[in-house]
Amino acid sequence: MSRQTEFDAVMDRIKNLSEYEVQVTVPEDFQFEGPVPFDMSISGDIAWVKVLATSIEEATLKANEYFECKYK
Repeated sequence: MSRQTEFDAVMDRIKNLSEYEVQVTVPEDFQFEGPVPFDMSISGDIAWVKVLATSIEEATLKANEYFECKYK
């Protein structure tokens, strides 16, 4: 893949990003470690997370990955 093709792909992705607010369940054993990559609010075991993504499915996946500690 050429640099121009890579650049075009990245730019297309950026142009298609939107902010989604998704609701996820916070696992019982979750602990904050390091920077928080999203704007969120938590009440009890429910988090409302604002995520930049190209679809609601991608936003939900990213939020769930964060709470499953895959960002470490």
